[in-house]
Amino acid sequence: MKSASAQTAVIGRVSGFRPSPRFVRSVDLAGQWAAPIMILLVVSVAAIFAPAFFVPANLRTISIQVAVLGVVALGQTLVLLTRSIDMSVSAVLALGAVIVVQTQSGNSIALALVQALIVAAVIGLANGLLVAKRHVPPFVATFGMLVFVQGARLAYTKGQASGTVPELLRQISIDQVGPVPAALIVWLVVNALVFFVLQYTRFGRWVYAVGGNPGAARYAGINVDWVLIGAHIVCSLFAILGGLLLSGYIGYVDLRLGADYNMNSIAAAVVGGTTFAGGKGNIFGTAAGVILLVMLLNLVVVLGLPIHWQYAMQGVVLVLATALQGFRQFLLSR
Repeated sequence: MKSASAQTAVIGRVSGFRPSPRFVRSVDLAGQWAAPIMILLVVSVAAIFAPAFFVPANLRTISIQVAVLGVVALGQTLVLLTRSIDMSVSAVLALGAVIVVQTQSGNSIALALVQALIVAAVIGLANGLLVAKRHVPPFVATFGMLVFVQGARLAYTKGQASGTVPELLRQISIDQVGPVPAALIVWLVVNALVFFVLQYTRFGRWVYAVGGNPGAARYAGINVDWVLIGAHIVCSLFAILGGLLLSGYIGYVDLRLGADYNMNSIAAAVVGGTTFAGGKGNIFGTAAGVILLVMLLNLVVVLGLPIHWQYAMQGVVLVLATALQGFRQFLLSR
């Protein structure tokens, strides 16, 4: 039987393409450092063409937006690491905000928060069961959940969300601890918790094992199904947290709340180095991807460009990140 290196050499000769080790390392490093490098480029462009980008009020806005998207993207990263995806986060985000806003009037805010978290956990459980137990493709399962949750929200609100955002959420989202927005501190704390789980707990090791090779993970005794289910539950819980921060920041809830967070959370994770193939990625890369995406979208506004350019920018970032990650995987497989 031929060795792996011999097989790779044969494939390279047959395909006519044999990348040098130095080239492979260069592309791999480019993929890992793409987000930080692009952040530096955005900062440079802003310094030359948009000095208003660095006004304290704008930087504060960017910080809060980073916190909201960052929390949602963390959950998306977890499911991507397990070779899954969650297309329902925007609907869960909005539903959680609606539940808290409309049920807290006359009731304890703690009760409203518990209700929202329970609903999120149930949605995440349903997503996980569909993917793990019924073997429904993740995109199909979670997109179907997106449609269902949106319909349920419209039925619950009769097409018109109303209610006052609790003062506690307003304070968490817009208040500051010294010069740092409280929402950003929440994001940093959640990042620290997820980092600890992924690096120092059995569940974190299982997440990478399941994403890297589900068959080998199952053979090693890991309950692959429950790891998938757990990742989807956590993703939905983080979507709820992002919805609470977002509603507290803007001060109201409407039907379009969080509509772009599906694509943005995926784009942030992928541009940060998390692959659709699973098993590869980390929260630091996702954090860099979040900062990059928020800065790009904010720069469009500061430069006075039509708001439609934001959608074009989102698509360009996602396509380029996906293409780069795909090329990395192709080279590394050689």
